[in-house]
Amino acid sequence: MAKNNVGKKPISQEEYTTNKVLAVFSVCLLGVLVLMILERLLGYSNTWKTGVLVTRVLLGVGIVGAAAGIIMLGQEHAGKRSSVRRIVCGRNMLIASIVAIVFLTAINYYGTMPIKAMYVVLPVLAVYYLVYHSYAPEFFLIAVDTGVGVAAMLVIHRALVSANHTWMSTVAAAGTAVLALIQIAVTASLRRKKGKFTFRGRKIDTQFSKNAYLMLTITPIVMVALTAVVVLAASHVMIALGAAAAYLFITAVYYTVKLM
Repeated sequence: MAKNNVGKKPISQEEYTTNKVLAVFSVCLLGVLVLMILERLLGYSNTWKTGVLVTRVLLGVGIVGAAAGIIMLGQEHAGKRSSVRRIVCGRNMLIASIVAIVFLTAINYYGTMPIKAMYVVLPVLAVYYLVYHSYAPEFFLIAVDTGVGVAAMLVIHRALVSANHTWMSTVAAAGTAVLALIQIAVTASLRRKKGKFTFRGRKIDTQFSKNAYLMLTITPIVMVALTAVVVLAASHVMIALGAAAAYLFITAVYYTVKLM
C-alpha cells in the first residue's frame, strides 16, 4: 500500500481562536472545582490541615508553572520554539500560573474568606476572554469599564456600611475618576491619530469603528456618575448596579447586531 504523503492540514485562525476560548473556559471550570474542594477541606477542623497542605502543594505547582512559562517565553523570543497558534505557549502558561499563584496565596493567608469572590472572578475572566475574541475592540473596553465601575460600587457600598473602612470608599471613587480621565485623554489622542499609534517601533491600528470614540468617552463618564450615586447614597447601590447592567446589556445588543 502506498504511503499517504498528504500533510496534516494546518489549523485555521478561527479554529485556533475557538480552541483557545474553549481551553480558557475549561481551565476556569477546573479552577472553580478546585476552589470548591479547597473550601470543603478548609471549612472543617478535621480536614483543615489537609486543605492547607493541598493549597501549598498547588501553590508550588503554580510557581513551577510560572517558571516554565518564563523559560518557554525566552525560547520563543530566541526563535528556539514557535508559539504560532499554540495554546500551550509561554505567555499563556505564565498568565495562568500567575492567576493561580495570586488566588492560592490569598487562600493560604486568609483561608476560605476570598473563595466566594473567586467563584465570581474566574467565570468573569472567561467571559471577558470570549468578548475579547468575539466582539469589536471597543466593546471589550466598554465591558472592562463597566466591570471596574461595578467593582468600585460594591467596594464603596461595603466600605460605607462598615464604619471602620469608610476610607476605602474615597479611594475607590477617586481611583474610578482617575481611570476615567486617563481613558478620555487616551481616546481623544487616538481620535486625532485615527486610531493608530506606535508601540516598540511597531505601528498598531486599533481598528475602532466610527462610534467607538464617542462610546469610549461616554462609558467612563457614566460609570463615574453611577459611582458618585453610591457615594452620596449607599442605599441606592442596587439602582446604580442595575443601571450599569442595563447600559452594558444595551451596548452588548448593539454590538451583537453589528456582528450579524
